[in-house]
Amino acid sequence: MSSRERCAGHRPFRVETVRGEPYHVGGRKLIPVARVISFGKASATIGTDRIGGWGVGFTRVTPLAIIDETDEGEHRIPLASTTARALRSMFAGAVAITLFFTIIRWLVRRRRKN
Repeated sequence: MSSRERCAGHRPFRVETVRGEPYHVGGRKLIPVARVISFGKASATIGTDRIGGWGVGFTRVTPLAIIDETDEGEHRIPLASTTARALRSMFAGAVAITLFFTIIRWLVRRRRKN
């Protein structure tokens, strides 16, 4: 076990970019690349008449790219997530609408006081 593997067990929050197993397709070698975000915590109490424990964890895997290896070299093909792009746009719109109505409310209250 390397020192990195031993230290990784002591960190509850980890972000890593990993390469998957290669796929051989039509003379090409395709290697998936993903970002892995993980969190894990656990606790336990063991003893006479004391049994307890808890645990929590999550893992999120986000595909980033595919590496295309041929005889000519290596080419990285980024993967664009249209869903992520749409969610970011909806979030930005919600924030903009909230700010707009907050400003209107502030202006109306200010005008009533005068």
